[in-house]
Amino acid sequence: MSRVPSFIIFLVLISTVYFGIHVFVYKSITRSLIQDPGWQRVLKWFFYISGGSFFLITFLNPFFKMRAFNTYTGTWLGLMAISFFIFLLQWIPVRVFSSHAKQITIGSLIMIAIIAGISLYNGVQLPRVKRLTIPIKNLPGQLSGFSLVQISDIHIEAFNNPARIHKIVDTINGLKPDLVVFTGDLIDGNVIKEKPLMEELKRISARYGVLAVSGNHEFYAGYNTFKKVTDYAGFRVLHNESVKIGNGLQVVGLEDDEGRRFHDGAPDLDKAMKGCDPALPTILLYHRPLKFHEAVEKGVDLQLSGHTHAGQIPPMDIIVWFYYKYPYGLYKEKDSYIYTSSGTDIWRTPMRLFSRNEIVYITLK
Repeated sequence: MSRVPSFIIFLVLISTVYFGIHVFVYKSITRSLIQDPGWQRVLKWFFYISGGSFFLITFLNPFFKMRAFNTYTGTWLGLMAISFFIFLLQWIPVRVFSSHAKQITIGSLIMIAIIAGISLYNGVQLPRVKRLTIPIKNLPGQLSGFSLVQISDIHIEAFNNPARIHKIVDTINGLKPDLVVFTGDLIDGNVIKEKPLMEELKRISARYGVLAVSGNHEFYAGYNTFKKVTDYAGFRVLHNESVKIGNGLQVVGLEDDEGRRFHDGAPDLDKAMKGCDPALPTILLYHRPLKFHEAVEKGVDLQLSGHTHAGQIPPMDIIVWFYYKYPYGLYKEKDSYIYTSSGTDIWRTPMRLFSRNEIVYITLK
């Protein structure tokens, strides 16, 4: 299937699900709470405008910086996801206890407001520093205490506030890492002309520099744009290849799976590890928390991934924890480890319920 028809099918499916959620939430509210036709029309048009604004801002983002409008549409998206989840839970109680349907619906709306409020508070916070110490077999003595900072899923777009990115970069540089690695979804649009944002990325410094791999959003934003951004910032992008750091540490980087559709590429662990010394420790950078078992069998000591955002809000957090074997946090298989980051920032929806934005500081021993 060619790329254009497959993209159209994807867009139709996403739109159907998105607006289907709106219909479900609207009916869940009006069925038990709002019977007046006039108020139902008001609420319906409010849903039309708010729901459609998400697609409108997606098309306008490349041309206009509408930070407040984008925040609103992202918040609405999160609010609809939470509402869908809560109203789905109340579906049976409302029918079993139909005489109390109004009270149950009011209780559901209160619960939605509480969850949304907590999630908004967590989502807008600057990333916390998550510190980990990980034992690596065969790590040369001179590299014991080697530190690296993992940044993942920061999703920089044209409307991002440069002051926020400035604070994140200050935190990274303040940790004085030996190496900084970006494990995908660095950008989410054409930011090459956004000089304040580009200059902030250029400020990131580490003893052995900055390495990066692609995420799925790099392909949505345009892979050539991604390359221009990383070239300008001075990052080295690993395309199914490896690099030796400090004469004793091998870092392997995989292309993201989305490369199959947009870039005629795909993650190739065999190709990436070709020429690696099995006697030296190996770190794998791969956007998705997949292929870990295969990586362990090939001698990878530590895999760093992201992509999941730890779900951010329900029901996505539940889906993520069921779908992925390594959804968030540190896991071990044999003598090897994988750490899946919750992400340094958010994508569109400024909400997090049970997770936080994070910068991961790892010390090897």
